[in-house]
Amino acid sequence: MSSPARREKERTTNAYKYLRSTKAWGHPATPTILHSRVLPYATYSPWLSDASFLEIYEVIKSHTLVDMYRCYELWCLGQQARTVTGDILEVGVWRGGSGVLLAKAVESSAKRVYLADTFAGVVKAGKKDTSYRGGEHADTSRHIVENLISMTNVPNTELLVGIFPDNTGDSVRDSLALLHIDVDVYESAKSVVCWASSRLSEGAVVIFDDYGFHGCEGVTQLVNELRMSNKFLCVHNLNGHALLVKRR
Repeated sequence: MSSPARREKERTTNAYKYLRSTKAWGHPATPTILHSRVLPYATYSPWLSDASFLEIYEVIKSHTLVDMYRCYELWCLGQQARTVTGDILEVGVWRGGSGVLLAKAVESSAKRVYLADTFAGVVKAGKKDTSYRGGEHADTSRHIVENLISMTNVPNTELLVGIFPDNTGDSVRDSLALLHIDVDVYESAKSVVCWASSRLSEGAVVIFDDYGFHGCEGVTQLVNELRMSNKFLCVHNLNGHALLVKRR
């Protein structure tokens, strides 16, 4: 008869095989947040046959660090948000790619798309963040984003320059149907969620870009805390997104 330790090792090994995953690892500062390279068995790839998505993706892909899988999810959620009360807000714009993608997804509606960024890099990095120290991703500018907005003809956008919500939160006056948070660190993401919580319409979606990525454990920790709340339905997508849907 095998020992408990041997049975546990076999169970873990079989789990890795099932997920087609590499051996797990974690950051020493966050030992309970584990990572592995996962290759799911699912094969359906609807982004490959969505002509409208592919057209705008080809234009914006050099202006975003968000991969095609997550971009397609933003595209689909943006389209679905057209029937939810409120506007669209993205915090953490970098060079504007994902923000313009969202603007295109809702361009047939009357929704406003707010794009908020410091254009000076990551802010509010702290002790809960494992990799970020502040100032990262500053290789952008307001001019770069404005040029992309002009080139793609999305006049339904408004650029907010400064720390959000500290400097620019008052510029967003209506409720929100969709909130995309791509700020990389715990305190910055928490500030946005706290500000937005009372402004989210029923059925609104909050998308955390950084949830599933090594180096962004602060955001992972924040979302895991929010999952304990009864305010949201929470989905962890294997593309790295965490999706929170506002309950009634």
